Amino acid sequence: MSSRLSSIVQDLHSVVKIRGEPVGIKMFERVEDATKLGIRLLEKNLALCQVLKLAAVYGRAVVVTEENVDACVVGTAVLGFKAPPPDLEKRWIENFAYTPEIFKKLVEAVHTLPMGKYRAAVIAPLRTFEIKNLEPDAVFLVVNSAQAYLLLVGYFDATGKKPYSDFNGHAACEVVAATIVKSSPWLTIPCGGARALAEAQDDELWMGFRIEDLEIALRRLKQVGLRYPPPLYQMLITPPVPEHPLTKLIARKVE
Repeated sequence: MSSRLSSIVQDLHSVVKIRGEPVGIKMFERVEDATKLGIRLLEKNLALCQVLKLAAVYGRAVVVTEENVDACVVGTAVLGFKAPPPDLEKRWIENFAYTPEIFKKLVEAVHTLPMGKYRAAVIAPLRTFEIKNLEPDAVFLVVNSAQAYLLLVGYFDATGKKPYSDFNGHAACEVVAATIVKSSPWLTIPCGGARALAEAQDDELWMGFRIEDLEIALRRLKQVGLRYPPPLYQMLITPPVPEHPLTKLIARKVE
């Protein structure tokens, strides 16, 4: 499996040129099963979106539990570690002009892992999973729209299956649960919390893949020679357009 993950990492960097590291997520029913891998518990309490970007940007490998990934209660709910506090609805109504009806829809719309099934998760670069000879349950990628296009079109053209996406605006970290229990590949947009806490950028998208689907997409891209940036521009082989204002400034002769 090590060579399998190594090949995926290499292709993501050389073909798609993703931002940062591809991040693996592995769920565990017991905390000790995660920590015995020699990966340290996260030493502070962060939001799930922060931990995903911590692995992608800084290459950190950590074990998270209900105690250290609870800075945003959405993340602990997404991982199935802990239900949101009982006064959360009241806070959203009083501080964010919500109604009870819309809050109910908000909660129902967030994809989560079964509550109480898992007690820990390893969130780490795929390189760490390669070293530990461990296969992740999901892979998290930070991409721009062109990189997302390549991966999604690669997957569709190889399988004929459309990728998945839905989003209520407030739970981008649900990409973890959605990929594991619902469908892959999954595309989402960073939420307000991810932008505030995880420094998600204006042109940043988040994707979730199961390993086998990521392999399918990458294999197709290499087969047909698609890579980032996608070779779609005609300007490199088209003479300057006479009507364009720039042409008057650079041409040897202006008609």
